[in-house]
Parts: sequence; C-alpha cells; structure tokens
Amino acid sequence: MGKKVLFGFDYTDNEFVKIILYLFVGGSAALIEWAFFYAFSEAAGINYLASTALAYFLSTLYHYFMCNILVFTSGVRYGKAKELSLVFLVSGMGLLFNLLLMYIFVGMFGMPGLVSKIAATCIVVVWNYLARKKWIF
Repeated sequence: MGKKVLFGFDYTDNEFVKIILYLFVGGSAALIEWAFFYAFSEAAGINYLASTALAYFLSTLYHYFMCNILVFTSGVRYGKAKELSLVFLVSGMGLLFNLLLMYIFVGMFGMPGLVSKIAATCIVVVWNYLARKKWIF
C-alpha cells in the first residue's frame, strides 16, 4: 500500500484527513464542473442535458486523478484498467442521477440551469464518495 504524505505528515491511515482531502478534491472538481457547464450551456448555447454530461465527464477525469494522488491508493484492490472502468461505471451512475435531477429541476420545475447543476452536484457527491469507497478503493 502506498503511503499518503502531505507536507511531511503521513496520513495513510487517517480517515479524517482523507475525508477532508476528498471534500477539497470534490469541491474543486465541482467548481470545474460548474464552470464547464456554464461555458457549454450559457456561453456556447449547448442544451443543458448535453452540457451536464460533458461537464460531468471532464470533472470526473480531474477528480479521478486528484483522488489517486491525495485520497485513495490506486491499484490496491484492482488493476489500473479495471479500477478506471469501475470509476467510470460509478460515475456513469452518478451522471444518470445528475441528468435525472437536472431534468426534474430545469425541465419540470423551470429552475435556472446553474442553480440546478449546483443542487444536483450536492446530491450526487454522496453517491460518488460512498460507491468509490465501498467498491473501488
């Protein structure tokens, strides 16, 4: 198992630090996702559901690599290829939840796109963490 060290502090077995770092990575991934969503939907005029999918995919890539560096130990339970496949399977489920919530918030309730995207992200982040922790890393 690879050691996790930050500023000389070994936090390999410290779940509290890992959760804080996961929230940091997740928060920065959310900001990236929201920025891409805004750029795609508002600036480029792409449909809000397509913008949701594109932004989610790009932020998932960022999130995967940053979590491997800071939070989870990659390759412990599975090989890298299977691990990445599982990450995208879990993320695919998260994307489906995201799209459903966006359809409900924007399509049915008429809420603004970016507000809806932020709300959907806050809900889906719980699924992403628990699924990654339980089944992948």
